[in-house]
Amino acid sequence: MYNRPPTLSRATLGHPTIQDTRRVSTLKSLALLDTPSEAVFDRVTRLSSRLLNAPVSLVTLVDANRQWFKSMVGLAEPWASRRETPLSHSFCQHVVITQQPLVVTDAREVDFLKENLAIPDLNVISYLGMPLTTVDGQTIGSLCVIDSQSREWSQDDIEVLRDLAATTMALIEMRSQMASMTSVNEGKVRSAMSQLAQAETRRKDESHFHNSVLRQVIQMVESQRPRTDILTFLKGIGS
Repeated sequence: MYNRPPTLSRATLGHPTIQDTRRVSTLKSLALLDTPSEAVFDRVTRLSSRLLNAPVSLVTLVDANRQWFKSMVGLAEPWASRRETPLSHSFCQHVVITQQPLVVTDAREVDFLKENLAIPDLNVISYLGMPLTTVDGQTIGSLCVIDSQSREWSQDDIEVLRDLAATTMALIEMRSQMASMTSVNEGKVRSAMSQLAQAETRRKDESHFHNSVLRQVIQMVESQRPRTDILTFLKGIGS
């Protein structure tokens, strides 16, 4: 069992959807790429593997020339340490291109997948992937589960992973909003501190000017030999 949208072929590297600047810009604006692992996403991959009885589960973000794993369960080395693969090893790019689920029973029998290097290098035989799509319609990656042997994915499997993908996307959007709020607040603090520093500088400048004028007045008054009590008063103001 597999689904193959008619637009797909083997030569998907450099596909316009993958390279689309709006999509890539949206992905980068989420500030997820190349960030440390986070417990909330790791729970999603663990739950995906447990519920679907799949040895591998990934939260995959598809950049212009690679796929990067925000979270993973069961991925072999050296890929687990690298946390990424080139698109030559990517099934998830097809999910991004079509913005639809990809259900694969045996990739070795699928025309547009059978030469993908994920089969020999990562032992990806069966695959189930759900799109991660932002509210403005940009698909940035997928939540997927993988098995190293041929497997029929049930309708229940598909629906469970669909729900988990929706949860993952909600977490991504929430994380982005929190990061934006933090950035705005930090910006306000920096702006307020800058204004305070400028005000303090102006105060010092004004005080310096005020004292300078007073010193000049005192010098002028002294040169005219004024009454001692007036001179003392003026000196007191300037001190």
